Amino acid sequence: MNRPSVLIVDDVEANLIALEAQLSQLECNLVLVSSGNDGLRELLKREFAVMLLDVQMPEMDGYEMAAYARENPATRDVPIIFVTAMLETEATALRGYGSGAVDFLFKPVNPYILRSKVQVFLDLYSSRRKVTDTLAAHQRTLKDLEAFNYSVSHDLRAPLRPLDGFSQTLLEDYADKLDERGRGYLLKIRAAAQRMGQLIDDLLRLSRIRSAELSAREFNLSQLGETITAELRASEPERKVELTLQPGLMARGDPALLRIALENLLRNAWKFTSKRPAAHIELGQREDGAYFVRDDGVGFDTTYAARLGQPFQRFHGAAQFEGTGIGLAIVALIVRNHGGQFWAESAPDQGATFFFTLALPEESPGDAAG
Repeated sequence: MNRPSVLIVDDVEANLIALEAQLSQLECNLVLVSSGNDGLRELLKREFAVMLLDVQMPEMDGYEMAAYARENPATRDVPIIFVTAMLETEATALRGYGSGAVDFLFKPVNPYILRSKVQVFLDLYSSRRKVTDTLAAHQRTLKDLEAFNYSVSHDLRAPLRPLDGFSQTLLEDYADKLDERGRGYLLKIRAAAQRMGQLIDDLLRLSRIRSAELSAREFNLSQLGETITAELRASEPERKVELTLQPGLMARGDPALLRIALENLLRNAWKFTSKRPAAHIELGQREDGAYFVRDDGVGFDTTYAARLGQPFQRFHGAAQFEGTGIGLAIVALIVRNHGGQFWAESAPDQGATFFFTLALPEESPGDAAG
């Protein structure tokens, strides 16, 4: 990492030389300028850990330069320490802090205090750069993993199709030449291939959602729930399920993505109430604004709640309920992308309630034009 830089602005050359000598032993680059205009130009050229700024200068004084620096988004975060020969008064300090200063030093400056204060900002700058660089590295790694995940998942589909297809052909065309054990093996091969295919589809879906751009607007979540529950009823018309949908639920977000999230939650509730002779599923909203999907199904042990939303995490065995463990991870990702939170309350054999919040600002870059 490059050494941090310190900008020193003073119209008196002797002062610049003195400050340079006092700070020369610090691990930093010192940039010296003799006017406010030159200081503003330097601020636009590179990043600075801190700026030492004289107050009394011709043409543009320190207060004016500080105000200009604060108005520019590219320079507003540079810490400013005023170094001045003005009388130390409350009015002087208030005006300086009002201009954006973080500290004041009055001449003659104690070299030890000067170096100590500057070192604090050098350390803060270095720490901030390390965090920024680490986050950037993690983001690059995440993008690489997403690309790898998409590529591998896409390529794995190719051999699965003939595996499933030829197994089906064997079962249909050569059933009379196979005994019961042989047919059982082929059925297991087909089931495994289909489960792998579903897992790949879910992985691809998760990958696409990670990179999806939000197109936010306000829409009726209750109507969306009605559409999804109608599809669930049509898929298993023989089931006795009481579906309670709170009317008039409005939500702000991406309707397409939130449909995916709500569908996963409602299908989850539908699946885990399948062993109930008469089940109940509810979609609603609490007074604090959190939406919820509640069911009276098999529930789960909240000891494992910390794993909620992690890919491939299942609270029940595959023999009990089918699934890949991706559905709730997709819900958690969509909710996080909407600035919200996702959590659950449950107990074994006492049902489960999944909560989520949405916290997009009123106007966001992804808003659809209207």
